[in-house]
Amino acid sequence: MTDDRDDLTDLLATARDADAPSEALMARVLADAASVQAGLQVPKPVPDRGGFGGWWSSIGGWRGAGGLVAATVTGLTIGVYAPDSIDALLSGQLSERGLIEGDILASGWGDLLELEDG
Repeated sequence: MTDDRDDLTDLLATARDADAPSEALMARVLADAASVQAGLQVPKPVPDRGGFGGWWSSIGGWRGAGGLVAATVTGLTIGVYAPDSIDALLSGQLSERGLIEGDILASGWGDLLELEDG
């Protein structure tokens, strides 16, 4: 590791000792940059869309709406299925690792739909 540091130190020392670019080179670079900048066009301002169009643009259009729908469906699916169903899908990995306890898990839809007696 010290060899790498020594090599880097030598490289940086060489760079510090190098001569600065000539004035002619700097003038040519700046002239080239100015000619490129002169050819650029100023972008047109985006019209302000209010209401639904503004909201639609702010979420990213169809791509953003697709992401929101995917996240919503995923969240609802995980929220609707009981943790034991997710644990069963993962072959019991959550309960094996102690992330969830087996005694607190509902048995799924049956417990949610079961009516209380009395």
